[in-house]
Amino acid sequence: MKGMMMFRHSAVALFAAAIFASPAMPQAKQPELPRLMTPRSVLSLPAARPDATIRYGEAESQFGELFLPKPNPETPDALRPVVVLVHGGCWKKSVAGHELLRPAATAFAEKGFAVWSVTYRRVDEDGGGYPGTYQDVGAAIDKLRDIASENKLDLNRIILWGHSAGGHLALWAAGRHRLPDASPLKTADPLKPRGVLSVGGFGSLAEWESSISDVCGEDVVAKLTPAAADDATPEQAAATRFADTSPDRLLPTAVPVIMLHGVFDPVAFPAVGLSYAAAARKAGDRSEVQLAPVAGHFEVIAPGTPAFAQGLAAVLKLLPK
Repeated sequence: MKGMMMFRHSAVALFAAAIFASPAMPQAKQPELPRLMTPRSVLSLPAARPDATIRYGEAESQFGELFLPKPNPETPDALRPVVVLVHGGCWKKSVAGHELLRPAATAFAEKGFAVWSVTYRRVDEDGGGYPGTYQDVGAAIDKLRDIASENKLDLNRIILWGHSAGGHLALWAAGRHRLPDASPLKTADPLKPRGVLSVGGFGSLAEWESSISDVCGEDVVAKLTPAAADDATPEQAAATRFADTSPDRLLPTAVPVIMLHGVFDPVAFPAVGLSYAAAARKAGDRSEVQLAPVAGHFEVIAPGTPAFAQGLAAVLKLLPK
């Protein structure tokens, strides 16, 4: 028996030595990720200057940039459809914002749209966060009523287009007619869009709070939501925090929505859009998810990429004839 045991140990040792001495077994080649765009890539794209910069408030960030298409001599009096761009940047002034959307604004204007690219007070600005950020976005959109006549804007054909954090705000704006009466974000007769394209955006602060915190910082969602009462249960706290800030809590909005996500987006990955679209459809709204095949978080806002062309087609799909 002792001899048999020694033989087995020797055999195992020889087998192990043979494995480690032999060439490595061939491994399947791992697919390479595409080289994705960065904010600097987007900023390097051609961009026109806005035709006008118009304020809707006194704070530094309370303004919008208006880009107008070239006049059509065949229809000089025709009203122009409007794309409202809402920039992202983690809801922070310290991150690139509306300047990233100037190439997109230029591209939309070249396609015959009037473009109203809005900015707003963010969570790291005085008056930003809750409720100021939301109040600013609503006021900026409603400012279109004041500038529509002189710029021939068609207020019956408005599409909200929001990127990243701006996707959250665009979706929120589409549902603000359903805000609770007690909310400080509620306004009378908010301008209602005909559709929303959320580009790499978040349709729920409640569901994706941890993901947002990972990317933008742990305090961002806290600053975007009201504080709950000290004696509130976790369920009551969530209801209070998200009732007027999380777009999915305002469903149904009766506004068609398309959620566009880059397949390789590490910020707002496709599951984010799928979850909101499913909730919207369950509530009775028209909503769909589109995936941009070779795209991350910034290809979707970069003219010249297939992902941006996909977004343009989505806007045309949402726009009433």
